[in-house]
Amino acid sequence: MYKVIKVTPFFSERLWGGHKLADFGFQLPTNDLYGEAWVISALDNGMSYIASGKEQGVSLKSFYQNHPEYFGTTEKEFPLLSKIITANDYLSVQVHPDDEYSLKHNKMLGKPECWYILDCPPDAKMIYGHQAQTKAELITMVEQKAWKQLFTEVKVQKGDFLYVPPGKVHAITPGVTVFELQRSSDVTYRFYDFDRMDKDGNLRPLHLQECFDVTTVPDSNEQVQHIIEGILVDNQYFTLHLLTKTQELDLSSVKWGQVTVVEGEIIIGTVNLKAGESAIIVDLNQKITVTVNGKALLSYKK
Repeated sequence: MYKVIKVTPFFSERLWGGHKLADFGFQLPTNDLYGEAWVISALDNGMSYIASGKEQGVSLKSFYQNHPEYFGTTEKEFPLLSKIITANDYLSVQVHPDDEYSLKHNKMLGKPECWYILDCPPDAKMIYGHQAQTKAELITMVEQKAWKQLFTEVKVQKGDFLYVPPGKVHAITPGVTVFELQRSSDVTYRFYDFDRMDKDGNLRPLHLQECFDVTTVPDSNEQVQHIIEGILVDNQYFTLHLLTKTQELDLSSVKWGQVTVVEGEIIIGTVNLKAGESAIIVDLNQKITVTVNGKALLSYKK
């Protein structure tokens, strides 16, 4: 029989943060500016912990390594990372490497990710792609700081979904809140950071050579999607379901999954999860019924 195990989030302070995470059910630990809740994470710099039971307080990283029978995988590291990101300002314009480049230069896997938009202003746009047709043009536009000409902006609305493969230039913009699912990797290369200074008056470092190396040129052609229920993405990196109604999910080919409630509440088995709560579901390989009175994001790696 499967087990639903709640985990605690890690809250990340950011220059562009605020207190909006409280609107999604989170109890913020201080009055500092928080930009991200790492709701399910096994990274050392932003760890989730088992929330209750006899293993309460055990890190997700240790739990994963101590219970291979629950996860049925030979992967040494927990493979996924889920966040809720609230932006009071522009995030830096970034690009992520693929596996080959990241393993060579960072000794870790590359970083595909995706966004489901939880909230945004009526006229919201995201930076999602670029206009350069050659590497030489890309380098020239950066050297000339022709940011408006270089970066592609796309209109978005609440409920939109964007897939961000390695090599895709991207940035979250002011007022936008997203649920982000990504591979459990913390590799980010900054193209541009709007010349902002940190609290000590220092500019954050850019990674221009790495950006030139890994950016897909010409740009890839992913599109903004608006999906109201069901599978948002299904590839070799991860599968993500948007749950908005009570349903039976056939997870007979899946050993474990993870879920975050972003609105209302859900029930899986005997476990009730409210907005702001997350859980891993282990020892699966069966059909499960999810009672939904709100909205949740459920993901796994096949």
